[in-house]
Amino acid sequence: MKQTLLFTISSLSIAALMTACTNQMASVGLSPADKAEECMIIDKKMIKIDNFMTVVNDTSAFHLEEAARAIEAPGITVSTNKKQMLRDANKKKAALESEHQKLGCETPKK
Repeated sequence: MKQTLLFTISSLSIAALMTACTNQMASVGLSPADKAEECMIIDKKMIKIDNFMTVVNDTSAFHLEEAARAIEAPGITVSTNKKQMLRDANKKKAALESEHQKLGCETPKK
């Protein structure tokens, strides 16, 4: 009985050391085609944000509420305040740039 208990405890401890102590998850890599597709999607989103920021910058604060309804930019901001709209767009752009860099995409040339 003691031998069985000793064997079980040692087996479990070795198994725990080999698997749980590394704190590393097996990462599933993207295939090159999937990576290219993800990069293209991120690039399109960044272009939309750049266009949104250009329209907001070129529109006066007085007409911005009307322009905000006409701009197709869901997910960038819900505000009608010019400064807040630009701040939200910059945050979204920074998040996309970090995701772009994390995937290892090529930097688009301006």
